[in-house]
Amino acid sequence: MSQHAVLGAPPTAPGARRPRAGEQHFVLRDDMPVGHPLFNDTPNLHDPLIFVELIRRAGLHVGHRNFGVPAERPALFYRFALRLSDPAVWQDCAEGARLALEMRAEPTRTVAGVPRSLRLGGTLRLDGAEACTGSAELLFVTPTVARNHRATSRLAALARTPADDGPRPGLRPAAPSLVGRCTPDSVVVSQPVRQGATLTTTVLVDPSHPVFFTGATDSVPGLLLVEALRQSALLAVASDGAAPCPTALDRLSVHLRGHAELDLPLLCTARTEPGGIDGTGRRLTRILLTLRQAGRTTAQAEAVTAEAG
Repeated sequence: MSQHAVLGAPPTAPGARRPRAGEQHFVLRDDMPVGHPLFNDTPNLHDPLIFVELIRRAGLHVGHRNFGVPAERPALFYRFALRLSDPAVWQDCAEGARLALEMRAEPTRTVAGVPRSLRLGGTLRLDGAEACTGSAELLFVTPTVARNHRATSRLAALARTPADDGPRPGLRPAAPSLVGRCTPDSVVVSQPVRQGATLTTTVLVDPSHPVFFTGATDSVPGLLLVEALRQSALLAVASDGAAPCPTALDRLSVHLRGHAELDLPLLCTARTEPGGIDGTGRRLTRILLTLRQAGRTTAQAEAVTAEAG
């Protein structure tokens, strides 16, 4: 696998479970990336967030190839959920572990036999061991609808007056160790400010970043938004006194509600609350997250972290 490639050979083999009407099953097999500037920039060898990019690219591929979505229709990645099956799998797997993504894809909102969206679900295995499960939804829109929606979204953002949300964080990046990264180049949130129980960071958008900006785009890519939410969750837990750890993220659920502009300040707020104790005795923390820009919400998320053990 090349340094920046995540999706290797296309999914080809049908899964074992009997699909519902219209649903198809696929299996993607490849090696986990080695030396990737983001997905290997963790204290462990591999980063569970690779599941986001795997299922997004696989869903885009099968949408065009297997479900007849015209190639000129862009895909909007607007819902995502991830749950680690066993953190030890990520800690103990070998460098270049063999991955298998077992994915199901169900077309929805079908018009004239062509789906407007795909509902995706999958399980990622590393060297045969279940590592995580998750789901996502992709929305395919015609170029005309995409252009009109994009223009309307930007005009609305520029016309809004940001609300006074209290103290604003600066642009100094957070420490990599506090957000589950090893190098400053992978940090996408600023040092936070706190007001009461709420922590706020600035999302650091760098259009020259070699991972998040791999092609032309006029808005903040979804992978960057998800990574900013993940880093803000870990930062919020670290600020509450828990030791930062890349495997502390146990669950993440994201709803992307609109475009985020490249040239307007983008803030992430995080509020922590107790999440109980899991089956192994680890203390859980629930984090509620919101991305806001120009007074509007562009994404909401819920994360759950577990104490390292």
